Amino acid sequence: MDKIVLFDGSKKDFNSYIKKHGVEEYTPFMELIRQYNEKIRANDTSAVNEVGEVNKNAIENVVIYSDDFASVTDHVITNFPNIVILGHDIENLYIQNAPKRVKYSLEVEFDDIIKNRKSDYYEANSEDIIKFYNTLKNSNVVGQEEAKKKTCAGLYKSAVLKENQPLVLLYYGPSGVGKTELAKKISSFYDGKLTRIQFSMMQTDEAFKYIFGDTHGKPSLARDLLSRETNVVLIDEFDKVSPSLYNVFYQMFDEGEFEDINYKVDVSNCIFILTSNFNNEKNIAEVLGFPIFSRIDTKIKFKELTKAELSLVIEKIFESIYKKISTEDQKLIDGVELKNKYLESVDIFKNIRLLDKFIENDIFNVLFDSRIDKNHN
Repeated sequence: MDKIVLFDGSKKDFNSYIKKHGVEEYTPFMELIRQYNEKIRANDTSAVNEVGEVNKNAIENVVIYSDDFASVTDHVITNFPNIVILGHDIENLYIQNAPKRVKYSLEVEFDDIIKNRKSDYYEANSEDIIKFYNTLKNSNVVGQEEAKKKTCAGLYKSAVLKENQPLVLLYYGPSGVGKTELAKKISSFYDGKLTRIQFSMMQTDEAFKYIFGDTHGKPSLARDLLSRETNVVLIDEFDKVSPSLYNVFYQMFDEGEFEDINYKVDVSNCIFILTSNFNNEKNIAEVLGFPIFSRIDTKIKFKELTKAELSLVIEKIFESIYKKISTEDQKLIDGVELKNKYLESVDIFKNIRLLDKFIENDIFNVLFDSRIDKNHN
């Protein structure tokens, strides 16, 4: 073997890396396992004392993705070097987000040819953040001017100080007023898809396994963090996390490291955004406790939207849907004055997410009824 590349990072970046290095054709991991099962086991692997006793297939490139490890048994992870070596003469081996056991076993035998690479996450400078703040004023995140300002001040501080430590922001306030949308805008600014962790859907046992690791086939926090496209991580509904799991975040927020039974990940430059429905900072401190409360850099309150802000949301939703339908359909919706009805009843809406769905459903109910009437006529 000439080269082993251990790549930590997103699938997008890993694909860019192998493309940049001219890897156009390769043998996938599952094909490697199939060949191993057919050839090595057929020859009784217990009797094979040396690799040289087996006729090897010459393979130029093998590429193994993070998801591949989730598709195999623990036996494959434990016996990874044998499965790779026995029966194969591999020239170049590229691996995304290898589990700890795979890394250690390769380092024992091939330390001199291993190259460690990782995603080069975008890091904004102070001027970039000023420009980003100015674009937020005209974004689809309506209102929440104070929240936008405090968020960007936190990003600015992190960019200037360069402390190699995570920035932890807590968004609190009512549901459906723009917390998640602002997090998505930040992730887009940092050049990638938002990594979103949702604890409210997990019972205690499921959350425990997700955080501390289970079998390789199960999702885990460490694996999700390793695969992130940006350094922006949203932990949604942080107030729903079981208090018994809070201690996991101490080292993560303090030192920028996280490790479970299968993976180790560097999150030292991450921006963690924790969303919650807390009412005030006193409530936050009481529920989370001082150890977590003290590790949050900035607590940022989101407010109920004003009537004028909700009216602007309605205008933006209609504008967005109008871009996707025909001019004829737009005239049909205008004819029933649907937008005016929403603007006149703006006081009854508080949740942007629900408002979005109400408008979508009403528009397409009108369009569908129109099509049915035409068919009947």
